[in-house]
Order: sequence, then structure tokens, then C-alpha cells
Amino acid sequence: MEKFIDAHLHLGGIPSKDKEWGSFAEYQEIAEKVGVGKFCLVPIGLPANFTNKSTPDNNSVLEEAEKNNKVIPIYWFNVFDLPEEIDKRYKAIKFHPDIGQVNIDDQRVIDFVNKIGLPVFVHTNENKDYSNLARISNLAKKVKIPVIAVHSGSVTKTFFKLDDYEFTDNVYFEISGIQYAVILKKIYKKFGAEKIIFGSDYPFGDPRVSLAMLDSLDASKKDYNLIVKENILGILR
Repeated sequence: MEKFIDAHLHLGGIPSKDKEWGSFAEYQEIAEKVGVGKFCLVPIGLPANFTNKSTPDNNSVLEEAEKNNKVIPIYWFNVFDLPEEIDKRYKAIKFHPDIGQVNIDDQRVIDFVNKIGLPVFVHTNENKDYSNLARISNLAKKVKIPVIAVHSGSVTKTFFKLDDYEFTDNVYFEISGIQYAVILKKIYKKFGAEKIIFGSDYPFGDPRVSLAMLDSLDASKKDYNLIVKENILGILR
């Protein structure tokens, strides 16, 4: 069986002038080296998607999943372009509130998540009102599925704000992009390994960076396995 499951990465590279940073082929080489056996793949959001409120290329993920049995396809939904239904091959959905600067707990998000009935990954940033963990808490109270806080709020402010929020049992914290190890340590102490999910956010992040961050926890073998594989398996069934 696979050693790790990367719960969050993107298909595609980051364009910058005349260079594209990162590729799925490069990711797969890294994954092989560090022991990642499966990965939850979502399309990459390009600058144009955020500028014109358009939806990233979900079909590219399904096409990749058809060729590669290591891929777990994730659907990126956009409240400005909501479908009536999604392909049954998708195992979860993702919402990025930076497209249109829409609140995580916007009613359109709540309604769509409840309609689709799949686990939802949500980009978070504690520095932004529309994407902070308070809104994750509110969304989770209004849906009946797992809610994964991608980046766990990300920034230093998260460390101090964690004590202000109450989270229902369906909230999980994904570790990519966390600014400092002390934030992850606090999440681990407050919520336990059962609520933490390993992800890389490649090509913005790297699985080697996320695994190094996990090392700072000095977790037991049982807790480590929960974080790198068992939790996401349970969420995705």
C-alpha cells in the first residue's frame, strides 16, 4: 500500500514571464522519491481565473485520472459558474474564495456543498476576512460533510486566533502553506492528529516541505500515519 497520500496539489505549473514553474511530471518524480503513492489533484487556478472570475480546467484532472490510477480527482467550483451536477468520478470539491473575494460561508457555497454532498476543501487565509477560519467554522456548522481548511489559516495571526474559534467535528486542517511550525504545533495540541491532513499545494508548495513541517511535531507512528494517510482515506471513503 502507498505510504503517503498528498491531499492537495494542482495540475499545471505557475506561469511567470517566459517560464512556467513546476509541472505534474516534476511532481511525480518528487512523490516517488518521498513515498507519496496517491494524490488528490485539482486544476491550477491561473491569474485569468481570478481576474475574470472564471473556472479552472476541471476536465484536465479527469483526463489525468483516466491515465493514472494514483490520481484522486477533485472538482474546483466557482460560485459565479455553478453547474447543476458534477461528474461522479470526482471524490471531493474545492472552493477558493479569492475568485471574486466571496465569503467562505456565503449562502451560495453552503447551498452547493449541501447539494453535491462531497467533502469540501476550502482555501483559507487568516489575514482576509472572507477566508479566515471563523468562516470555516460557520460553514462547517451548516453542512453535513467534512470541511478541510486548506493552509489552516496560513499566517502568524492564525496562532493567536485559534483560541477564539469553536470548530465542529467535521473540520480538518490541511498543512500546506502554514507559515511557521508553531502554528501546526498548536493545531496538533488543540485538535489532535485526527484532524490534521498532509498536503503539499504543489507547485506553490512541495511535499518535502510539508513532510519536514510534520517532523517538527515529533508525532507517534500512529499519529503520523493518521496525518499522512488514514485521515484523508476516511474522509474520501
